[in-house]
Amino acid sequence: MSQITSKQDAERSPDEEATEVTAATRKTDATAAAPRPPVRKRPLTYVFTGGGTGGHVYPGLAIADEVRARNPEARIVYVGARGRMEASLVPKRGYPIHLVYARGLPSGRQPLALLRFALSTGFGVLQSLFHLTRHRPRMIVATGGYASSPVLLAHWILKSLRLSGARRCFVHEQNVVPGKVNRLAGRIADRIGVSFEASLRYFPPGKTTWAGYPVRREIGAVSRDAARTSQGLPADARVVFAFGASSGARSINRAVVDALPRLLARPDIHVIHVIGQTRSPDYDAEGDTRNRLERLDLADEHLSRYHQSDYSHEIEKLYAASDLVIGRASAGVVTEIGICGIPSILVPLPYAPGDHQAVNARTLESSGAARVVYESISVEDGQTIGVVDGERLARLVLDILDDPAGHAAMSRRARETFDRNGLDRIVDQLDQMLEERLDHPDHPDHPVRPADHASSNGRHDEQGGTAESGETAKPRATGHADPGGQDGPGCPPASALSPFSLVRRFAEGRDERFIESVGEDYLKYRVDGFLKNERWPIRNEGVKLAGLLDYRDRLPFLLALLRDRTPAPLFQRLLGGDYRQVGFIRRNAVTAIGRLGVYDAPVRAVLLDLLADPYYEVRSAAALAFADLGHGSEWAGADGDDGERDDEVLNGLRGLLRESSFEIRSAAIRALGRMGDGAVTEWLRPFYQDPNGKVRQAVIDALADLVGRKMIVDLDGLREELDDILVTSNHFEPDFPIKRTMNRLIGMIRNQQETP
Repeated sequence: MSQITSKQDAERSPDEEATEVTAATRKTDATAAAPRPPVRKRPLTYVFTGGGTGGHVYPGLAIADEVRARNPEARIVYVGARGRMEASLVPKRGYPIHLVYARGLPSGRQPLALLRFALSTGFGVLQSLFHLTRHRPRMIVATGGYASSPVLLAHWILKSLRLSGARRCFVHEQNVVPGKVNRLAGRIADRIGVSFEASLRYFPPGKTTWAGYPVRREIGAVSRDAARTSQGLPADARVVFAFGASSGARSINRAVVDALPRLLARPDIHVIHVIGQTRSPDYDAEGDTRNRLERLDLADEHLSRYHQSDYSHEIEKLYAASDLVIGRASAGVVTEIGICGIPSILVPLPYAPGDHQAVNARTLESSGAARVVYESISVEDGQTIGVVDGERLARLVLDILDDPAGHAAMSRRARETFDRNGLDRIVDQLDQMLEERLDHPDHPDHPVRPADHASSNGRHDEQGGTAESGETAKPRATGHADPGGQDGPGCPPASALSPFSLVRRFAEGRDERFIESVGEDYLKYRVDGFLKNERWPIRNEGVKLAGLLDYRDRLPFLLALLRDRTPAPLFQRLLGGDYRQVGFIRRNAVTAIGRLGVYDAPVRAVLLDLLADPYYEVRSAAALAFADLGHGSEWAGADGDDGERDDEVLNGLRGLLRESSFEIRSAAIRALGRMGDGAVTEWLRPFYQDPNGKVRQAVIDALADLVGRKMIVDLDGLREELDDILVTSNHFEPDFPIKRTMNRLIGMIRNQQETP
């Protein structure tokens, strides 16, 4: 330590200095003789933040509990978002919470939504600045979700101004593909811990560590007998536990209720159903489930084995009591049921960032620990929703429960797949950070890992697993799933599964080898995700894929999409927009319907309405769809009689002949040739000399169709009329295409005339 001498010290005499030293010595001796009061250290303060959903709150609470267990004197303060579930969960765990304004970043370009986001987040940052300045934490721990963004931004501001009391900031990412907030947090944090090694690539090199998922200590610690006793369940019952995460899932709730008649017909089956706390204009979990249950009219004895609640603060007991779990496939859920060793049926949340839930589910399925059921889409009251077939779910449940050997194998593989030491590794990291031991190997070839530590499961090997007797632990799903290169075992690269890549791949037909490698169910699930996407360019590609892949079971959705006349937002209408389902989507949906080859009353009604659509390409596509479907093998007239003249459709097509667009006129003419009879030749004559060659080409094609269908009786008269059709075109070829088509038509007439 450097010595600093003042001018006054330098001017003191040696006698004065000696006197002062003697006095100091006497004071020191007296002090040494007296007992010293205990030194009061200021307890370490941790600020935890993260939330919006249970998937972000529970990891934070697990870490906080472990910090408190290791250091009971630590002060733990939570900062969360107003109106979200952390407001009730955190106080129940015994931690004080401050609620700030926060809002998720809206998708797409929505000026009003972006303004609300900016104002809410800005005010939340001001609130967070106050709380951080007041508590002056030594450590900030963020577990993701938009609820953590105000705190992280406030910490960054204070740190930039050198006013932050926080010594370190640690961010934990639970999912394979990080959310928007955690990607930003990666630039602010001192250290990032990830649950999946594949996540390392998304964060700055040099400060990212594979940590695993922080599982609460109580998960897996409750005995089966104690859990069943606490829940009032018979010891010999077969128990199915279904839930859709903290807020619930409409698709799972409805499928479980629909499966009840078949499941509860077995007298030994009990169903625990946690429906969630969602109460919104779009979905009321309690009301919707009650109404659906009442329609089943189940017997009282059956209902006595159906146990419903909206939420459980003791999910560890429900896990322990269960023989089978039905749920989402978030990192937290799959880790918890894996540690408990419970076979599962996983219904991944569609369209999650990076499709991480599908990755988790497919990884477990490939290991033999779970079965996967994908949501499909439906339209209800103009709203696109996910659905799961309840009958199919019931069959799958019974298949698992009725196979004791298979059930035991699934349970064993679930335990083998997961590692429960993530919590220890994370809190070890926090301790190391506070001690400022932050040496990192190179990244990403040698991802940062915490120092080895003893655990009840054995010592940690250098790959973050556990080892006994020098053996390396088996790979775990939580450490090795890699959607960055694969969307699941055996799948092509994720880039090959983007909507635009899939459209290019299938533009020339179905690639069966590719479909087999991906799985037809998973591919449909991807297409459904595109169809439901809020961004219209993605939804547009999904519409194309439904037609290219011949997904006829998506026809009702396409029809509902075309019936949707919800106006576009005002600013889009000012720029020429009309409906929420933009013109490109409507056009491609009509084209997809034409590819599917199904013509029935609902299809006819929708296409007929679209002949008057405000977007000209939709009118043209509707006419072409009539041409394709009217010419197809499944054609049926308006009244269901094959070949019956449909005057309403024909008159609608005739109305398009007055359009200024040559594309619309050409499409209508082709459709008239394929659907009309000899009378429509009167409608075609005005176009024999049309200045547009494509219109005249369509006229000749229509006449050829009429002749081929034997709708024209006076073939001699038609042959004479053909001389009135202009056969030149603007094609730079020695042989005009119109002339070739004309020669073919003349040949068809001649053949019919010569046939007896």
